[in-house]
Amino acid sequence: MRILVSGSVAYDRIMNFPGNFEDFIIPDEIHKLNVSFSVKKYTETFGGAAGNIAYNLSLLEEKSFLYAAVGSDFLKYENYLKKLKVNLSGIKKYKKILSASANIITDQKNNQITGFFAGAMNFSAKIPRITKDDLAIIAPGNPNEMLDLVELYNNKKVPFIFDPGQQIIQFTKNQLRQAIKQCSIYIVNDYELSLTQKITAFTKDILLKNSGVLITTLGAKGSVVEIIQKNKSERIGIRAVKPRLVSIKDPTGAGDAYRSGIIKGIIISNLELLPKNYLQFPWLKIGQLASLAAVYAVENYGTQAHKYTYDQFKNRYFKEFKLKI
Repeated sequence: MRILVSGSVAYDRIMNFPGNFEDFIIPDEIHKLNVSFSVKKYTETFGGAAGNIAYNLSLLEEKSFLYAAVGSDFLKYENYLKKLKVNLSGIKKYKKILSASANIITDQKNNQITGFFAGAMNFSAKIPRITKDDLAIIAPGNPNEMLDLVELYNNKKVPFIFDPGQQIIQFTKNQLRQAIKQCSIYIVNDYELSLTQKITAFTKDILLKNSGVLITTLGAKGSVVEIIQKNKSERIGIRAVKPRLVSIKDPTGAGDAYRSGIIKGIIISNLELLPKNYLQFPWLKIGQLASLAAVYAVENYGTQAHKYTYDQFKNRYFKEFKLKI
């Protein structure tokens, strides 16, 4: 069974602002915003949604096939991914442009402002070669390519997770509606859920009926998995795992780690149940696994700075939830 991961592969430049954005932004003057934040810490790390997901899957002892467009500066990231045994056959290199990069400023309340340079992400990666029993995730990347993959996976009957992320505003009403209808699982954070409803004009009930499985992450408040099938619905609340450290270091990348946990949970459950038997999945256990994967990213500064063995992960899962994986 192969895990196909598509989306952005980028260099992240993460900065911490030792204050709160809200103290320096006047709502009535937002139309002429001109602010400068003096940051306390600056780090450049490997990132991008697809790159982060592939990294976390490797920690969970799952080999992924990465599909992304990269630029002339990809070599050090490439060597790093090879050491993680990520399959890079889906990578397409463009020598005359730089890879994507994200410049992220996080305040004390974990609010974030991001400046994103798409670079090579404006171009296409290689088209996935579909085999039997593949599972895919379409993470934020080139919006046109994301829609192409929705059609490809739907036509080939490949179960896939659709994760629009920051690219959600790039989709029209009909494009987003179609992606939601065709995906196996739709996953967003609470703000993106509100945007989804605004863009599609779907009520929450209609959104759930179209997606089948709706997963909403709520940051420190945990996450919610909602399922509907044959007029039967279920809502599973999943608590967030508390960081071991007194203060949270950096939330950047936690969402991607969470998504890797969802994928791992599906794999160790029963992939054959997708997409016809959503209600038979142990969603509480899957969500708990994802919640634990996410907290490792929160506890470290950067999207791929956390490390653990799978045995360490299983032991911590048992201590946290009193269950075995």
